Amino acid sequence: MNDMFNNEGYIEPIKPIKFCRTCAHRQPWQCGSRTIQYCGIRKSNRTFNGLLKIKVTNPACIAYKELEEIKERKEK
Repeated sequence: MNDMFNNEGYIEPIKPIKFCRTCAHRQPWQCGSRTIQYCGIRKSNRTFNGLLKIKVTNPACIAYKELEEIKERKEK
């Protein structure tokens, strides 16, 4: 059988590799004692600043761009 299928024939979900946490477009905003994360690329009509509110554990979207710090660590 294919590696994607388990013994019962069901397809196992694909686990994401990249997350919003390591995206260069992530913008943390301080709101009192909390930090709210926004995506600098994706738009939303529901927030006051027009940016989409995200969680850092979200899987990366198509607009994902890796942080320069992470690229430098991988090269070393």
